[in-house]
Amino acid sequence: MTTRERTSPPLPLCRAMIANTLPLTMKITSLTLAVASTTTYVAARHPAVTVPAKFRAHLKCPYAEKWVQKGPEQAARELGLDGRSMRRLQAGLPDEVAGSCNFVNAFSGGMTCLQFNGAWTDEERTARCDTENDSFYSDGGCVAGDGEELGGWCTKDAGEGKVEATAMILSDMADCSGSEMACGSFMQGSFIAAGSCASSDAPAAAGGGPPTGVVADGGGPPPGVMTGGGAPPPGVMAGGDPSTGGKCILAPGAIGAAHQAGFSKGYSKTCPGAHAEGSPYMWPLKWAADYENHAMAYGSDDVVYNSRGRTFYSLDRNWKRSDTNYALGTLRTIGQGPCMDSIGTNSCLYNQTSEVTTMIHRENMMYFIDYKEDSDAVLGETDASKIANCSKLNLAVVGNIRPDWFLDSRGDDTDVQYLGDQHVFYDTKLPKLVKQWRKKDFASQYFVMSMRGNPPNYLAKDPDAPEIDDIHLPLILNIPGEGFGDDSIQVYRNHALLDEDDDDLFLLIENFEALGGVCVDPSDFEGGGVGPPSTDEHIPSNLEVDPLSWVSNEVTFSPVWVNTKEVSSTMDKEVETSTSAKTVIEASERVTVEACLDEASMMIDYSIHYRDMIPAGDGTLPWVALGFRPTDRCAMNPLDGSPTPIVLVQHAAGDASPMAYSTDLVAAAKGMSEDAFAQIYMAAVPLDEAEGFSDVSIEAPTSLQIARSLVPDDDTLSVHFKHSVEDSSIQHLMFAIGMTNQLGFHTTRGCFEVKPVPCSSNTGSSLSAPSTESEKTVIEIELEG
Repeated sequence: MTTRERTSPPLPLCRAMIANTLPLTMKITSLTLAVASTTTYVAARHPAVTVPAKFRAHLKCPYAEKWVQKGPEQAARELGLDGRSMRRLQAGLPDEVAGSCNFVNAFSGGMTCLQFNGAWTDEERTARCDTENDSFYSDGGCVAGDGEELGGWCTKDAGEGKVEATAMILSDMADCSGSEMACGSFMQGSFIAAGSCASSDAPAAAGGGPPTGVVADGGGPPPGVMTGGGAPPPGVMAGGDPSTGGKCILAPGAIGAAHQAGFSKGYSKTCPGAHAEGSPYMWPLKWAADYENHAMAYGSDDVVYNSRGRTFYSLDRNWKRSDTNYALGTLRTIGQGPCMDSIGTNSCLYNQTSEVTTMIHRENMMYFIDYKEDSDAVLGETDASKIANCSKLNLAVVGNIRPDWFLDSRGDDTDVQYLGDQHVFYDTKLPKLVKQWRKKDFASQYFVMSMRGNPPNYLAKDPDAPEIDDIHLPLILNIPGEGFGDDSIQVYRNHALLDEDDDDLFLLIENFEALGGVCVDPSDFEGGGVGPPSTDEHIPSNLEVDPLSWVSNEVTFSPVWVNTKEVSSTMDKEVETSTSAKTVIEASERVTVEACLDEASMMIDYSIHYRDMIPAGDGTLPWVALGFRPTDRCAMNPLDGSPTPIVLVQHAAGDASPMAYSTDLVAAAKGMSEDAFAQIYMAAVPLDEAEGFSDVSIEAPTSLQIARSLVPDDDTLSVHFKHSVEDSSIQHLMFAIGMTNQLGFHTTRGCFEVKPVPCSSNTGSSLSAPSTESEKTVIEIELEG
């Protein structure tokens, strides 16, 4: 691709772009994401960034440690983000090309081209282009450069006959299936294949090639360069509604359980389709409060770490600011920077008792600010001349928390439980009525949000009372350690509502840069590992989901949304019946396992059903695996680093059906080592030839034109085999579903346990569940590493 001379000046930071999202792949060289790109624009992997220790107190959002330590790309992989639960608006590509917008991709630094197809007016095109960073408008379409191949278009319906389309350029880092996966999974668009990617398995642009308006071998910026991660293509309302003007967009996958997307322009009280639309119990959009956080070690009520400060939110703009002026004690977590008093690998001793530090999170960007000594900086400081140092991180798809995060079950790997009302002692001995919700996270731990139940004006209903006296404010938040640190409880006091007059709180960076200041980006690096964090042990939490007490109960008090699901407990889902006389285990929303023990041969008869298995453009299915853990520790490999036996199911291009293999998962694979993947492949033995396995069969989705009999879902892959065991003890298992057909990052993973009943016990009584719960146990939790 060639790049035209820019014809407009850079836009200010407050007009941050809606850029191209971060799709995923297993290709790990200089780029960790499969994105439409050229080698020229390939960005380095995000380093294992560490935040200076004194800023760690600012990071209280769910999953914050992963975003900051690993970077958004790797964090997304580790949390298994596939975006399948997000709403995807399908869009065709009208022949009429109304122009294009070329701009600097804030996430990659390269150029991106957005093409306008359909009934766009001049004013609409200009206004749309003006929202982008360092943009200029062209009357022509996106132009393909010499030597580049267009793989397709990621399209999104902008309403009223208008479509936005971003070209997906093929490269060594992004093939046809990677581009299609990127468009669907993270851009939440509809992929229209073109050129060599056009096939019977993927919708093709008119004529089998580029749509009208693409000029081959011409000049212009590289259409669809999306290196290094980012947001969806410009203007894509991923998971949102075009009428919201780029607001109300959830981050993909598990991130969306709590966060807005990094490219969302904010949130509103009336986001269309939101389960808590109009609820009086969601957080205010613009508010501030003093916070105090206490962390407690597992099994003790002793406070080991305490931090205080003030937090400011402007969630209608996807903005947050957190100021801390006190941090004392030992904080255990991953992602901490070097500190003067390090205690072990993931612990640091803090002693910040007067210094003020500031964190600002604006859409996809996070900034960390130090103030000059003797500057007398205060909480809520707006004088940029007092800033001594500023650093920044690009969080790509990760935006700020959404105000209804605790009310609903949207997002992947999450659930919610409305608990109702109770009185608590708030702010020492002050009794308060609170309304409470539990929110489950990816690690099967949960937050507890306590909202004020009785606002001061609840009974009096004085029309002249301050607005804040009618609001259900957040008071107390329980935060789990998520396996890497200690649980904590956070209390909010001295609440205040904010308005536009308080914008200077969030514009501190612009004011600093206007004075000649520079926020340093520490992300440049050479090499580095990319695997999940390795810890010697899983740090237990007092806030882990207990199947005996958890009930899925989504109550949002929305005047619009109606929950049509029945209230159900975890226990209700764990034991089902099977026409095949096997115990049925719902290991996750996408994985069902059937198992029974053949006592004569001492072999467990397994049937594993993987749902939502959508073929890529080349017709291949993602890889899937079942692992046999040696202990109850939920980890990819034992602590000694030895390999874990797995059953790997892989679908080669051109094959009618996937094949199952027995092999070993080596520990180095979690670092995305190509050598490790090679070891796994070299050790692979066809499952029907492997020792200890028999009766192997696979039923592929009907979309692959394979005959199937047991599982009715069109998108389910079923794997059947028998596996020999020494005794009838509990089996510790784990599952994973990949991104593509090649070994690499997964979209989802988890652990479960099963003690199957004898196959003969259900014979003739297929409608009978096991007699006792002890006969089958399921634990659905996140893998440790």
